[in-house]
Amino acid sequence: MMLFENNYYRTSDYLLDIEFLFVDLGTLTGWRIYILSDIDYKQFSASRSDSITTIHRLTESNSDMLRKINAFQRNKGRAASDSAPVHYICWKYKIDSLERAREIAKTWSEITAYYIRNGGSFKSIQPKLKRKGIIRL
Repeated sequence: MMLFENNYYRTSDYLLDIEFLFVDLGTLTGWRIYILSDIDYKQFSASRSDSITTIHRLTESNSDMLRKINAFQRNKGRAASDSAPVHYICWKYKIDSLERAREIAKTWSEITAYYIRNGGSFKSIQPKLKRKGIIRL
């Protein structure tokens, strides 16, 4: 049985309400954090990049997982075809608990909101938000 949690995070500046699906993929892979919300990266600047490397998100390539997530979306009353791309947070290390996954989702959300408003790199934004006490990671 696959463990999962569907949850939302609102950024501290109220810019974004992001829906996540946290999925436990087992002891070898750990938790994965799927981003179910569409995010407008260009709302403050048309030149803001939304490339996957810049915004630290990856696209799910496992067809079985894509079907499961898109079925979950359809069960919530959303239009989602099995060929629709599904993105997840790019995280360097294995995420070993749901609590850690929630903290990573918060961190990613806050950095994303700052990036949308001000630009910069995730690497340069993270210490700024950490110093302000907005994020812990």
